[in-house]
Amino acid sequence: MLNTEWGLMIWTFVTFGIAVFVLWKYAFGPLQRVIDERRDRIQQSIDTAEQTRAEAAKLLAEYKETLARVRHEANEILQRSQQAGEEARAQLVGEARQEADRLVGKAHEQIERDTQAALQRLRDEVADLTLLATQKVAGKVLSGEDHRRLIEQALKEAHLEDLELGTRG
Repeated sequence: MLNTEWGLMIWTFVTFGIAVFVLWKYAFGPLQRVIDERRDRIQQSIDTAEQTRAEAAKLLAEYKETLARVRHEANEILQRSQQAGEEARAQLVGEARQEADRLVGKAHEQIERDTQAALQRLRDEVADLTLLATQKVAGKVLSGEDHRRLIEQALKEAHLEDLELGTRG
């Protein structure tokens, strides 16, 4: 089946060896260098990508930490401003209450003064009317003591003695 010719076989091996040598010298060597260079570039790209990924992870962690710190500071600022607002509101309400109390006190004082002045005018008018009525009825001028006694009697009759001031006129 197989026909083995030794001479052809030797020349085939020699040709094959020369072809392998030529290919090794001029084809496989440059191909191997290209493959090695490509492998090196790929490895460098992988290393660079791994380094970039590590830096990105570090930056992401720093960003998250900064974001958390900023949120915390913002919450503190918000709480302080709310507290300051509450304190200012409480202070304004307190001042407004003090002012209202002061105004109410002044109004009470003014009402008391006006009431006393009105009572004094009423007493004076009652005294004048009593004096006139007495002069017309009695037909004479009264002394100071008579005048005072008649005024007090008229006030008692008019039920105004409860409205008198502490001083008499």
